[in-house]
Amino acid sequence: MKHSFGFVFGIVASLILGFGLLAGVWLGLSSAKDLGYKPAVLQATKTGPNSATLDLSTWPDSRVCHQDDQEPQIDWVTYCPSTIFEVPANSTVTVTIKNYDSQTPLHNDYFDQVQGTVGGIEMVNGKPFSQVDASTVSHTFTIQSQPGSAFPLFVSVPVVGVADDAPTDPNTGYPTTPNVISFQFVTGPAGVVYIFKCYDPCGNGLQGDQQGFAGPMATIGYMAGTMTVTNY
Repeated sequence: MKHSFGFVFGIVASLILGFGLLAGVWLGLSSAKDLGYKPAVLQATKTGPNSATLDLSTWPDSRVCHQDDQEPQIDWVTYCPSTIFEVPANSTVTVTIKNYDSQTPLHNDYFDQVQGTVGGIEMVNGKPFSQVDASTVSHTFTIQSQPGSAFPLFVSVPVVGVADDAPTDPNTGYPTTPNVISFQFVTGPAGVVYIFKCYDPCGNGLQGDQQGFAGPMATIGYMAGTMTVTNY
């Protein structure tokens, strides 16, 4: 199939941006020690010999899941309860994300597509999507291989944000009803570590195409982390 120059350019630009941000993730992982914060490991719950579930939520304020950890960055966006995952080998993992955060348009429309999931879809509030409007995305759930991995994996799902006019709890200011995103992906052999990353610019700092990708975006426990495939 032939593609337009713009399409090909977009893919190349996405890969370049992705590798640049991947380097930022590694810097963020090493900076966790400086913050004095080490997230707990979230182990997927096995539901059968070759299946498991991973339950997450996303919030605009990290106090929801970091307030008891003596962690100073309380005003950062975050995944909860952790961004350090363990999943069983050779299994179908069902991920469910309850998103309480608002919409932040993507810098790169490449990430408005569902990639690497079973059937090539995600469910958003019970409805299937293979692609969403880039302006409605709040975060991405992206798992990618380290360079040179013998078992490459790329899973990327856009997490649709709650509309600005959605009802909120008067006590917390958070939406009363989250968007519920679910999807499945398949793991390979044990012993492989992958990078977890959000590619929606919901942080702070930096300039140009990388504006909004500093702070929580490159820090373990917030919008960056790892996924380890293991036997358990």
